Amino acid sequence: MNIINSARLVVAASLSLALAGCATTSQEAFRQNPKGVPKVDICRTLLQTQDPNFAREMVAELTRRDVNPYECPSMVQKQDQAGAALAVIAVGGAAVAYCANRNCGGGGYGGPAYPGNCYSYYDRAADGSLCGYRAAMVRPGGY
Repeated sequence: MNIINSARLVVAASLSLALAGCATTSQEAFRQNPKGVPKVDICRTLLQTQDPNFAREMVAELTRRDVNPYECPSMVQKQDQAGAALAVIAVGGAAVAYCANRNCGGGGYGGPAYPGNCYSYYDRAADGSLCGYRAAMVRPGGY
C-alpha cells in the first residue's frame, strides 16, 4: 500500500471517528432521560427532525436548560468544527508516524542514488530535525 492510499485511509478513519460523536438522539432515548442528553445533541436532533411533536419536546427541554433554540445552528457548527479539527490533528499525527516508520521525510541534496533522508548536513531527518553530523556525507564511509 503506498503512502497516498495509506493517507486516504487514515483521513477516512479519522473523519469517521471525529464525526461519530456528532450524533442525533432517538425519541426513545430522549424520552427515557431528557436530562442525560447533551444540549448539542438535542440541538442537532432538533435541526434534523421532521416530527413537530418531537421538536416541541426538544424545544421545551432546551428552554428548561436556558438554551435559546435559535442558538442551535451555532452550537452544532462549533461541534462540527471541533470534530474536523480533531480529524486534522489525527491525520497529521498519523502522517508523521507513517513517515517516521518508512523514512519518507526526504532530503534534497542526496539525489535518487541515496536511499535515506540524511545525505547532506542540511537535509531533514524523518522526524523533521536537521541531519547535521548524522548525514552520510559527514560520516566516514558515507552510508
